[in-house]
Amino acid sequence: MARETFESWIPEEFDSKPIQALVQNSVMEQVAKRVVMATDTKNVARAGGFSITGVAKGAAYTESTATNDTVTLIAKKIGGIVRIANEDLLDSPVDIVGTKKIEAARTMAKYFDNATLATSGAQSDPTVPYMSVYKVLRTTNAATSYTADANVIRGAVTYANLSTLLGIYEQSDWFDQSRTFVIASPAFKTALRGVLDGNQRPIFNDDPLQPTLFGNPVKWTPGARVSSVATDNPQGNPLLIIGNADLLLKGDAKLAPNIASTNPGFAMSAESGFETDETLLKGVMRRGFAVGHEKAFALLEKTS
Repeated sequence: MARETFESWIPEEFDSKPIQALVQNSVMEQVAKRVVMATDTKNVARAGGFSITGVAKGAAYTESTATNDTVTLIAKKIGGIVRIANEDLLDSPVDIVGTKKIEAARTMAKYFDNATLATSGAQSDPTVPYMSVYKVLRTTNAATSYTADANVIRGAVTYANLSTLLGIYEQSDWFDQSRTFVIASPAFKTALRGVLDGNQRPIFNDDPLQPTLFGNPVKWTPGARVSSVATDNPQGNPLLIIGNADLLLKGDAKLAPNIASTNPGFAMSAESGFETDETLLKGVMRRGFAVGHEKAFALLEKTS
């Protein structure tokens, strides 16, 4: 049976905190609004607004006619498993289990970012866990009066395109400067460094601690590339997304009792490897995801 080998590893110190690794590497774990899920499905209320008009003395108030509905989060599992020879666990000076947990967390981070941000296919288990931001913004939704591609620009990284993109978001009812974020593929870095405004000033501040675009904080993720199905190594067009973090809804669901209580969680078992002296290490996270409202986001797909 094919398996990973660890005999050639040399002593090194490794971080043993996979949850921190997941958060550090996943922008969605950092940015999206956390929604606790007690079951595998949760409806989150979406308010349709409240109409305000002037009221004459003694006159009746105008009743609001906005449509209130819900956004549904459905928990999906993301995970993998590795087979480790018990001799490696006993003899290796490397913390194999701790190291593989970190690797699993980092890979899950890229997969989760891609699944929530950049998949182009319709939701289909298990290859497309969610309707991603990309797919949502490219799909008409009569319930929210959103027309496909209304908030999408496909083209080059130019001042005109970036300014227009920001303007689309700023003119929406969901604009909130305090909750504004920018998420982008690192493939945008080179192009952004060369973009200047009309006064020849850079619009991108490439600060290693906190880069900004038009003064808005930027988070980088390799997952922000278009992919037909969710993957931890997408190769499609790079994406830059700007919007309101409160409208990115990330469901945090329970894991099975045999997994650690944290999410992501890890479990080890020697049962299936009893006859070969092998142990299985399983890493899994369980998340729901939904876009709160299309008009809370604008997206640039770099096509040239």
